[in-house]
Amino acid sequence: HPETDPARMLAEVEAARAELARRAVAPVWYHPALGLLTGGLVAVQGTQLSFVGAYYAAFSIGLVLLVAAYRKRTGLWVNGYRAGRTRVVAIGMAVTVALIMVGVLWLQRTAGIAWAPLVGGAIAAVIVTLGGFVWEAAFRRDLVEGGGL
Repeated sequence: HPETDPARMLAEVEAARAELARRAVAPVWYHPALGLLTGGLVAVQGTQLSFVGAYYAAFSIGLVLLVAAYRKRTGLWVNGYRAGRTRVVAIGMAVTVALIMVGVLWLQRTAGIAWAPLVGGAIAAVIVTLGGFVWEAAFRRDLVEGGGL
């Protein structure tokens, strides 16, 4: 029966996965924006607590706006820590940024290097920007190969 032909059904599933992978592309500015937001989070460490709190609020608003932009562009939203290749990328970025943050605070407070948060923020921004593109490529590959959402 044509409606239950396994080969045809498999071809339809593969076509749907390919279409989803085609759609799952963030706007070109998305990953650099996330990188800048995260870099700013590192850069404000060691400043006055009121400034850090204000930046955390701005960071949160920025994340909400990025999610909305991604949803509008792609029609979907995916947890960054989902199972698959992407989890390794996401955890790697999170751990790296946390280590940078701890490192810059140590350099600033223990070694007296006042500019450490700014350099650390720039490094974190680059890592998160590049990591975002790596995450997206891993997600699209998972989709095509059947890793799904």
